[in-house]
Amino acid sequence: MDQTTAGILALYGILGVTVLALWLRHRSVLNHRDRMMSRMGTLQSNLTDTTQRLDLLSRGVDTILGETPEVRNLLGVHRKLESAENLLFDQGVAVSSSESCAIATHAAKAIIEKHDGISVDSDSILPGLLPLVERLDAILTEAEMKAEDLELNGSEQRILGGLFHASARTSRAADCYKMANLMDPEDSTSLRSLARIQRESGELDSLDRTLERLLASNPDDVEALAEQASILVGSEDERYLRNKTRLVALGQPLEETEDSARLSEIAMRAKESRITGPTSDLDPSDAPLLIERAAKLLLLGEAGAAMEAITSAIEVNDESGPAWLLHARILAAGEGNSKEAIRSIRRATALGEYGVIMEAEVLENEGRLDAARAVLEEHIETAPGDAQARARLSLVLLKAGSIEWAKETLNEAPPECWDSACMHVMEGRLHLHDAEQYRDDYGTHDQILLIDALISFDAAIDHDRESGLAWLGRSRALRYQGSLNEAEVALVRARRLIPEHTSIPLEEAQLCIEQGKLDQANTHVAEAATHLHDHPVVPFIRGLIAAKQGRLTEAQTLFSKVLNMDSSHIRARLNRCSASLLKGDLDSSLDDADHLISTSPTLLIARQRRAEVLMNLGDWKEAEAELRRILDRRDEHVMALVHLGTCLIAMDKAEQAERPLNSALRVDPNNSDAWYQRGLLYLDFGRGEEALSDFESASRNDPKHIDAKLMIAAILHERGDTKEAINAWRKVLDIDPQHRLARRRLEECKGKISATVPGVLQPED
Repeated sequence: MDQTTAGILALYGILGVTVLALWLRHRSVLNHRDRMMSRMGTLQSNLTDTTQRLDLLSRGVDTILGETPEVRNLLGVHRKLESAENLLFDQGVAVSSSESCAIATHAAKAIIEKHDGISVDSDSILPGLLPLVERLDAILTEAEMKAEDLELNGSEQRILGGLFHASARTSRAADCYKMANLMDPEDSTSLRSLARIQRESGELDSLDRTLERLLASNPDDVEALAEQASILVGSEDERYLRNKTRLVALGQPLEETEDSARLSEIAMRAKESRITGPTSDLDPSDAPLLIERAAKLLLLGEAGAAMEAITSAIEVNDESGPAWLLHARILAAGEGNSKEAIRSIRRATALGEYGVIMEAEVLENEGRLDAARAVLEEHIETAPGDAQARARLSLVLLKAGSIEWAKETLNEAPPECWDSACMHVMEGRLHLHDAEQYRDDYGTHDQILLIDALISFDAAIDHDRESGLAWLGRSRALRYQGSLNEAEVALVRARRLIPEHTSIPLEEAQLCIEQGKLDQANTHVAEAATHLHDHPVVPFIRGLIAAKQGRLTEAQTLFSKVLNMDSSHIRARLNRCSASLLKGDLDSSLDDADHLISTSPTLLIARQRRAEVLMNLGDWKEAEAELRRILDRRDEHVMALVHLGTCLIAMDKAEQAERPLNSALRVDPNNSDAWYQRGLLYLDFGRGEEALSDFESASRNDPKHIDAKLMIAAILHERGDTKEAINAWRKVLDIDPQHRLARRRLEECKGKISATVPGVLQPED
């Protein structure tokens, strides 16, 4: 092959390779174009979807904020905070300190303007404002600014402090409150808020100074005086005596409850065991100081801060009995900590502390009565003269239903035990239990048992006049006796001594029911319900109130709720029976009466209710038999005699009815029903004058007895004694203004009078 041919072939080869390369490049470009078009389509689709979602979000925000323009205005605050951050940190240009303060002040005022300044409760703060407050705090922190750097007045500082406090920025809030008080010393609100922060954080020294400043502006502030006295308890500071004296002068003596007395004792013991000197100069690791601080914090109700202090004390000295005992008390005050509390109590007991009562209380609160009994019995075996533990054991046995065992525990006590008030209180409680059981069995109180209870409670008061439980028991015994004024005096004393005791509002509610103060009773039972959520006594008292107010359906429901909790509740079933009878639900009432008779055959009031139901059902024969059963047990039962007379009249045995009615009036001359029934009997005999006299006696003993007044008016009307009849019909209308018969008869009498008076025009027919 010549060179020319070879060159041509080489050229063709080169051209072929070039064309192939170009074709491959072209295919690559086409594929890339297709991929780009696909990506562009996806991007366009995503962009369209995002646009739609943003539009939906925008319209949703507009819809939600349409009714709350004030929330929409927070967007302006957000922009101002953005601007402040940009000016202070992001623009990279230095600003002077005065300019920085002005910028931060502008941002703070923007937030303050969005709050009404009246309250800083979380419910009153505009939704969305607190996150902006937290952002302002971050700006001020980064700029290293304090409240004094902001150009705000006292009121604005107070509002800003409240917002910081609501957003849990307590240090910043305290700074604002201090500045607010500095700018406006007459405004005590800032100091109160500052005291709250210091109390929650456990800063007792700072709290003491704040309270002193508060008292400087308002020397008669009762709350500040009492709180500062709690802080100063056990110290030799003259302000403690000053506060107590001032409280007495204000009529608000510093009362010390049982719990506060225990905590004060712990604080004083801790103070005695630590080094002397002002609290602020002590080593923070000093265990007695921490115990004292924890006791005072718990006294102020700050359990969280108290736990931190007592935990630190135990870490410093784990052999401190008071520390472990206080640790147990704080744990027991919470929920779900009983196991840890018992371990702490036993540790304290091993170190010489008296913890058996606290351990029994913890077990009782868990419902473990057998365990509490075992702990107390074991202690009494080694210390039979411990009156407090013996009385507590008797109470545990009473709660468990072992009444005779509870009495035996007291009877076996050594003579020296009876020098303690708690033994007499427990004895009185057992007498009250017997009195209540007697009432459930027979329907009335045994006055001898009530006198025995009063003697026991009075003995307790003689030993310890500040025993709140003794005064409470005395109040209940007096209420059972019907001495309501004396009961109220004793109850006021009990409320002062044990204000947190759950039985206080319950006893107040029942006393108010006895006195007819139903609105006050409602208030007291509502207070009790906050502590007793599933206790049958709350719906029972509410049922009594509803029944007294005539809300019978509600009363039935409430008594049924009690019986669902405790099917053996005699008074709830008896009251439901009465409510059903008054409502006309005779079948339900009869069922309850039969149940009561089967479980408590000596309860005569249950037999009376059954007889009344049978009378309403028209079963006069069975009602008569039930009433005679009552009279066999108590021949002077007034209502049984009255109802028996009614049954005999209904059974056409009128000649036999006079005797039981006369007997009822001999026993109780003021019984209006007896007078009324005998009046009906005399009317049936045709002895109108005697019947009228009996009806008048019934009306005189019960001015609201409308049936007696109707019979008087009817007799006078039939006689033709028009003037007297008019007065009688008017008396009926005074009780029931809508009574149709009385109104029609009154118009008839007026018509007769008009017809007999000359010159009076008569109405046309």
